[in-house]
Amino acid sequence: MKINCHCHIFSLDCVPREFRQRFLIDADQPVHSAARRMLLRVLPESSRFQDWLEFVDLSIDEIASRLLAEMDEAGTDLATPLMMDMAYCPHFGGGTKSFDDQLAETAAAVQTINAQAGRTRLLPFIAADPNRPGVVRLVADALDAGTFGGVKIYPVMGFTPDDRRLFPLYEHCAPRRIPITAHCEEGGIPGLTHYYGFAHPVYWQRVLEHFPDLTLNLAHNDRSGTPWQHRIAELIQTHPNVYTDVSFATEMWYRPRRFFTHLKTMLATPILQDRVLYGTDWYMGRFLWTESSYEAWFRDYAARIPWCRVRFTDAEMTRIMETNPARFLNHPAPT
Repeated sequence: MKINCHCHIFSLDCVPREFRQRFLIDADQPVHSAARRMLLRVLPESSRFQDWLEFVDLSIDEIASRLLAEMDEAGTDLATPLMMDMAYCPHFGGGTKSFDDQLAETAAAVQTINAQAGRTRLLPFIAADPNRPGVVRLVADALDAGTFGGVKIYPVMGFTPDDRRLFPLYEHCAPRRIPITAHCEEGGIPGLTHYYGFAHPVYWQRVLEHFPDLTLNLAHNDRSGTPWQHRIAELIQTHPNVYTDVSFATEMWYRPRRFFTHLKTMLATPILQDRVLYGTDWYMGRFLWTESSYEAWFRDYAARIPWCRVRFTDAEMTRIMETNPARFLNHPAPT
């Protein structure tokens, strides 16, 4: 069972209006729409950037259907779309779709797809921001309802993971083996460098001192090559349920040897080799890759590039795409 542990299906109206305006992706602005139409006319047909631009106008249901089609093409059985709660980022000041609407639309899209498939294809994670009133009850109720299988925490919205308002949520998740995926790199939305430090793994060290058995994915494995990677590795080696994923790796293009050699080393290191998860961060990188072409970098291109020559075995690919994700999600092991 191939599993993608990091992807998204939120619509662009879930993103703060000021951010959308900065990148000319505000569907409510006629000037933005005109600029996109003009750009689409000059782009080559079926280019990936053209596909990505079309996401601006798609609903959550439509984006989920696009994801499913690419999962089928790539042979991926299960994916975990991660919700985002961007309403409280101090810099942007709102302008997002109602979180209740995002929650309801995400649940409806997932339930429709899973019902049509007769099995679980999408297992979404609900976003948790401590600034949202009643967030712990809201998240716990969504988890108990059964559609959502985990929690997404995005500290660069302006809070740290050791915010005491989140502790009741960790207390709820830890004994139930409910997985949490947390953005853990110096980058990402909202594109404000002074917010990136909120995602530092040192804050998770403080959380794990209180909840040592928490099931946690420190996502992206901080691809920038900073000391964060070493701190993430330390947390993995000292706590039984800490993982990291390899999603959205543009370094595969411009520094493939560094990226893939580091991953190969992790897969040869006891404990670390059992805690690496596969993810694509779809559709964030859709202007560069599809679900199938992202996987091809691991299975084929890393070994073919003359200045890289890193080859992953079938056993290593099974480990990061099947065995480890199934354990992280507390999902039945693949047969």
